[in-house]
Amino acid sequence: MNTNFHQYKKIRILVMLSLLLAVLSIVPATVGAEGASLSIYPQSGSFTVGSTFDASVFLNTGGENVNAVKVDLKFDPSKLQVITPAKGLSAVTGWTFPPSFSNTAGTISLQGGFSPQGINTSEGLVSVIVFEAISPGSIEVSFLESSKALLADEKGTDILSSTNRAIYEIIPVPSKGPRIFSETHPDQNKWYKNNTPSFSWEKAEGAEGFSFRMDDDPNGEPDNITDTTSTAVSFEGVKNGVSFFHLKVKKEGVWGGTSNFKIMIDNEPPAVFLPRLESFNFDAGKFLLIYYQTLDSLSEIDHYEARVDDFSDPQNVVSSAWIRQESPFRLTSERPGTFEILIRAFDKAGNFREGKVKIKTLNSFLVLTGGGIAMVGVFLLWWQLFSLIFMILLVISLLTLWSSKKKKEDSGVDLPKEIKEAEKEIEDVKRIEEKLRKMRLVEEEAKEQWQRLKQNLDSQTKP
Repeated sequence: MNTNFHQYKKIRILVMLSLLLAVLSIVPATVGAEGASLSIYPQSGSFTVGSTFDASVFLNTGGENVNAVKVDLKFDPSKLQVITPAKGLSAVTGWTFPPSFSNTAGTISLQGGFSPQGINTSEGLVSVIVFEAISPGSIEVSFLESSKALLADEKGTDILSSTNRAIYEIIPVPSKGPRIFSETHPDQNKWYKNNTPSFSWEKAEGAEGFSFRMDDDPNGEPDNITDTTSTAVSFEGVKNGVSFFHLKVKKEGVWGGTSNFKIMIDNEPPAVFLPRLESFNFDAGKFLLIYYQTLDSLSEIDHYEARVDDFSDPQNVVSSAWIRQESPFRLTSERPGTFEILIRAFDKAGNFREGKVKIKTLNSFLVLTGGGIAMVGVFLLWWQLFSLIFMILLVISLLTLWSSKKKKEDSGVDLPKEIKEAEKEIEDVKRIEEKLRKMRLVEEEAKEQWQRLKQNLDSQTKP
């Protein structure tokens, strides 16, 4: 009895161990997949200012089938700039949206899909990003929380569970020649409106003379002819854009290496713009919203500033201070009055363009501007208002004509005078309609000119 019991006990233990081993062998297959991950390679490195380098984004699906990926990256645009967000081959078979980037906001966005069945990989190349190092310092490139890896299932479940980050060191270019300084343009990564730059440099021991050159080539070289024996030089009327000052020194009859210094000049204001009233609400706090936007072809828009002039009392015009304000500007008014809103758009070189709009608030329901009229919270351009008036007059004229004919039919009496008057009113309405048509043509031509200007500015600002 005891022998059988012990054998039964041993068999039971062996069965339990077998079941445990079976469970352990299954668990890694079902739980081991900890979700997908996105990574940047290389994760570290040192690069000199002015150089370019590649950073690759890889997807690990964690053993699952992923059929779409969304990669959003963040970087410091003062130290890095993107040359292209998608270079060469990629495991992505189609981009949902074209790869995009902003060298102003410091963002990159990649969104694409794989085959309908998805991709199962431990190292799928999403994209190769080409960066340019523009200023010294430590820079981090990291994934934003909006990044995703979507399963090839009906719900498109996001299984992205981990990301890494890359930290790069941007180091100054070793100087081959004398160190160069500029009192007028000290920061090589800042825009200036001064187009009369001056440069100075260290006096090298044993220097026999210096050769210099100014051009738009970052790797330009001066010739081997002495231009000066002093340690300073200035230029006048340098063109807008990015220029480079090159310098080398002659010692013991031999010319040394070249030093380079970058300057960025923009002395043109942003494009012309017109602030516009688009909405207002006097019942909820009595405020008006004025919208504005413009472009700058070189240094880009830095910020806007706004000021309000109150002309309600002609004997005592009140002006507010200039304040930094992004669009829209909110004008609060507790009473009817006449106001002029002035907006200045500043570019990164300090140039500005001013736009203004005059607004007259008659009461809680009616606001007049140079571009149109707002009634009971609805804003209409002047041509839209005239079109509305035309339609009303046309309806009135048709009703009058119909009424006259109806009376004639009912009474059997000829009413030529009333009909002629109605016809005259219709002719007047037609003349108004022709004037409105011409006004619309002028407005459409102005819009086309603005679109062409915007397209030209956009093409000039593309990297």
